[in-house]
Amino acid sequence: MSVAVGNSDFRPLPTNPNAKITGVHESLLQECEKDIIWYRDNFFGKVHQNYLALDSPRGPLAISVIEDGDVYKALVRTTEGSERLSVARSAVPCPWWRKTLGMGPSLSALMTAISRNIPYQNLKLCKDPNLANELLSMEERQVIRSYKFGVAYVGLGQSSEEEMLQNRFENTSPAFKQFLNFLGETIELRGWKGYRAGLDVSGSNNTGTQSVYTKWQGYEIMFHVSAMLPFIQGDRQQLERKRHIGNDIVVIIFQDGDTPYQLTSITSHQNHIIAVVQPHGDGYK
Repeated sequence: MSVAVGNSDFRPLPTNPNAKITGVHESLLQECEKDIIWYRDNFFGKVHQNYLALDSPRGPLAISVIEDGDVYKALVRTTEGSERLSVARSAVPCPWWRKTLGMGPSLSALMTAISRNIPYQNLKLCKDPNLANELLSMEERQVIRSYKFGVAYVGLGQSSEEEMLQNRFENTSPAFKQFLNFLGETIELRGWKGYRAGLDVSGSNNTGTQSVYTKWQGYEIMFHVSAMLPFIQGDRQQLERKRHIGNDIVVIIFQDGDTPYQLTSITSHQNHIIAVVQPHGDGYK
């Protein structure tokens, strides 16, 4: 893999030579999405309690608590994020008379055992049956579920953005086509019903006829493949292609040769991350 940084604004990140790519999906599991999965898997649809505080020393709070076997699990939501907590049931003090009456531990004892940072005095139990749906919906709205990445092909002897955008799909290498299969499936744009990332799906072919798309656990990813976008004869800059690739925050550059790619040739201020990939054995580096 050969890249020339020059006086561009890009800076190389340290890499781990022993790292292995197992898929393009796992890193998309955001922290808030993990909380959603945890709430959905451990609380939603099960008997649990939701406590609310409109005002507290920690600001507004929404806390879900469930007794799961010998453990109490809690999801504490604040304006700064969410915490997933758990405590053994044996660690929560409960007087004999409360046990006799089937009452369980008091709110103060339970919350203090879960975390001493919870201002339990401000919490109120909410019995609205619709609250669980609202909490789940609220957190789902915080998650970005559609992404668009640029993908470009750099052939043998090529080193600049202008050369990269001139490549036609039929002239790309078999290794590049195999890489696209690794990223996702090739879909027909005409009539496409999924996430389109600004591509034309009306059948007018204004952005080509095909693209590469993948979906995983509710996430949609559309790749703007420069070689699949319309090629305009006589246009040195290929502005139609650059209109899409130039607005992608992340661009994956597939490099067939060893000619150093000149990052200074990238003129877009929207491209923040450039990932240069080369075939290496049975995989990529």
